[in-house]
Amino acid sequence: MANSNSKRERIGQAAAILNTILSSPEATSTLTGALNDSTTARSGTVDSELSSLFRSGAARESSAVPVPPDYQGPSSGVPGPPRYQVQQSFGPWSCTRKRRPRLAPYHECFNKEVILLPNPSWDVICHPPLKQYLHENGHILSAFEFHKTWDFHMVVQQIREGFGSKIPQNVSLQILMGCGKKLVSPKLQHGQQLNGQLIQKVFKSKALYVRPSETLLEPPEVSSETTYETSLRLTRATTRRRQQNTIETMFCNVLESADEVLLGETHSTYGQSYTSNLPSVENASQSSAIVHPTPISSSSSATDFNPSVSDEGCQDEPTAHASGNYSTYLSVMCNVSDLSSEDEEMNHAILASIETHLSETSSNTLPAKDILQELSQSINTGMHSKFNISRSAVLDGAIRGFKRATYNPQYSMNVKFSDDFGKSEEAVDLGGPRREFLRLLIEALSVSPMFEGPDGRKNLAMNSTALREDTYFLAGRAIAVSLVHGGPAPRFLSPVLFDGLVGGPNAACPTLNDISDADLHAKLKKVSDSCTLEELQKATDPLLDYMASAGCVRRFTAISDRDLLVHDLLMFHIVHRVQGPFQRFTEGLKTLGVLDAVKLHPDSFRKLFCHEPQPLTADVMDELFTPRLSPKGSNKRRVEEDVIPLWRDYLQDAEDEEGSSKLQNILVFATGASEIPPIGFSPGPSIEFLHGSSEESHSKKLPMANTCINCLKLPVLTCYEVFKENMDFALANTQGFGRT
Repeated sequence: MANSNSKRERIGQAAAILNTILSSPEATSTLTGALNDSTTARSGTVDSELSSLFRSGAARESSAVPVPPDYQGPSSGVPGPPRYQVQQSFGPWSCTRKRRPRLAPYHECFNKEVILLPNPSWDVICHPPLKQYLHENGHILSAFEFHKTWDFHMVVQQIREGFGSKIPQNVSLQILMGCGKKLVSPKLQHGQQLNGQLIQKVFKSKALYVRPSETLLEPPEVSSETTYETSLRLTRATTRRRQQNTIETMFCNVLESADEVLLGETHSTYGQSYTSNLPSVENASQSSAIVHPTPISSSSSATDFNPSVSDEGCQDEPTAHASGNYSTYLSVMCNVSDLSSEDEEMNHAILASIETHLSETSSNTLPAKDILQELSQSINTGMHSKFNISRSAVLDGAIRGFKRATYNPQYSMNVKFSDDFGKSEEAVDLGGPRREFLRLLIEALSVSPMFEGPDGRKNLAMNSTALREDTYFLAGRAIAVSLVHGGPAPRFLSPVLFDGLVGGPNAACPTLNDISDADLHAKLKKVSDSCTLEELQKATDPLLDYMASAGCVRRFTAISDRDLLVHDLLMFHIVHRVQGPFQRFTEGLKTLGVLDAVKLHPDSFRKLFCHEPQPLTADVMDELFTPRLSPKGSNKRRVEEDVIPLWRDYLQDAEDEEGSSKLQNILVFATGASEIPPIGFSPGPSIEFLHGSSEESHSKKLPMANTCINCLKLPVLTCYEVFKENMDFALANTQGFGRT
């Protein structure tokens, strides 16, 4: 405490000394005269040195500057013109060269706050009380994602889908923007429409208002105008208080610096700063009597000196929480942009950075199973979309079902199979037929003409029939439906196609291995292996027609042109050539929000889209199926416990003899799925036991399955050879949902 009091006394003494010196006219005149005398002395020294180095005549002709007639010399106190013209630049370098501005990164998507107004008569912007009311009623989308490629009709359609049931189908929408406190319709030229690109340019970081043609929500009775103005005044008062705290903190820094000067810690540095900030003679009479020197000590010294000021300032600052939610930040940014349009480019950069950070963070923390289970919450199990499927033409039946006018991807699927003779199978879809249908559908897509390439690395192919009939859209929808409705993952797409889905077509980086055409692959391989210009020219001769179609005809000046040519041809063949199919395929993947989830969590979904073998093992199958045993102490329990080892031995022998293929057949027999779905089984697979009397013993020797509840019923046998023989017979002779 004593040390702190002594420091404050020294600071007060230093401030008093400075005030006395600077308020005295005699001291100011003395310092000014000393400065002028030192300037005159330095000028005379420079003149004598230059006269000794250069000839007097040449110096007068080339370097002397004309002296004006009213010039009376340096003693008058008025600074005179320079006596010599000093060279300002040396060599070819020029200080006027402007640095090329860095181009802003291109983003295909952007986020914007969308506010659905409560009624058609609303014509003012939404202030905080009303915005809170609308947010609680689901009328605000804080970070709605727009695409620059959307047209006006797509924008309206996506906004409708974003708000869901809040907007009835018979209600039309009008897009408005804030202008002061009023809402106005954007004025466009004749023929222009508010597409995605224009929305980003016109609205920038402002909110987008949507006014319905009918009343959707009764507004609250609270006066939003009065509350908003009161909130604004409180905000301004808080801002002034923070600024005052900042000024007090800076003054403490100045006093701390003066204390260090008096103690001799930074004497030389302070002297330079004081001299450079000394006011001139002309402005000495108008300047303030107290001149604050430039602070030199760091902010930490001020904190150590007076911690109470720092703590008091921190109380008014908002607390930064690591778990702050993104939508709240976007809402705050949009409120600020309504009041001021400055630093809009900085706001866009901050939003893009936060989106990238959230994408990177969430992709490492959320597994695909949890994401798909959340997406499946939108499925309405009370409504059904019917599919009539023949196993010989699964893809055709799926296309008919998806094109049906009553189809809705949010409805539960009701699949009914028929055999090759047209006889209806006796099966009610409680899960098993749906899983088998989705498994067969994904298998049919992988071998369809819409995709080309080796197994597990397929890219989109150009097929005019599929493009004309919009089958690429249905293929994307089928994959999205399979993932959310409990079907298998595709796993046959190439990493190049997956990268294009996540980051856009320009994010793809194809290689020669992605070329499925053997002839084109051989020609491009020859170009890639060229080592001289002659070899490169000879290798490109057979490709001239293809290069002309790709727009890659050029003159080669160096061997380095080879790599650029190969890259351009690969991008044309794998990416640019199939832009139409790619766009429709991505639109189909947006079903049920799958594509948006893939973009947010690419690492979680990569193993589901690209070929990463997930072989079944005996241990995995054993853990997957849960035995349902009879009560302990019963005769059935003792017999069932003897069957469990036979089941585990059968799984192990199946893996040793045929690998995972036979284990897949067992899983298909029990559940209708050839692999564990990404979303998991519901309910979990189980094992029951077939007990029966002697009369029924023959029919109880073969296994049975109920794929609707994922239940496998094993025969109660004691001989392993008989058990194995009956299991193999059932797997080889069962199709559909009949009983062996």
